Amino acid sequence: MDEKPAPPKHVDEIIRMRLQLETALLGWVRTSLALMGFGFVLARFGFFLREIANVGQVQLNSHPRLALMNSFAGTALILLGVVMLLIALFSHRNTVIRLERGDLGVPGRWSLGMVLCLILAALGMGMAVYLGALEL
Repeated sequence: MDEKPAPPKHVDEIIRMRLQLETALLGWVRTSLALMGFGFVLARFGFFLREIANVGQVQLNSHPRLALMNSFAGTALILLGVVMLLIALFSHRNTVIRLERGDLGVPGRWSLGMVLCLILAALGMGMAVYLGALEL
C-alpha cells in the first residue's frame, strides 16, 4: 500500500491563500477595466451626441467647456483605471512574496478599495459642482 502522505496543513492554507490572492487580483482587473470603459464612454459621449444630431439634421448649440469637461473626466477615469491596475499588480506581487517568506501580517488601514472610493468621490463631486455651475 503506497499511500502518499497528506500534505501538511500549512501547505493547504498557503495554497488557499494564494488562490484568494489571485481572485482578488482578478477583481481589481475587472474594476480597472470598468473604470477605463466608463471613462472612454464619458469622454466620447459628447461626440456621440453631435453625430446623432448630424444624422437627424438637428441644430445643436455646443458648449465647448462641457465637451472639455467630458474629455477631461473620461481621460481621468481611464488613467485612474490604469493606475489602479498597476498598483493592484505590484501589491499582489508584494503580498505573494511576503506569503512565500512567511511574514504575511495584518493589512494596513487604508486598502486600495478605500483609496479608489475616495478618488471617485472627489471626481464625482468635482463633476457635480461643475455641472451645477453650468446651470447658473
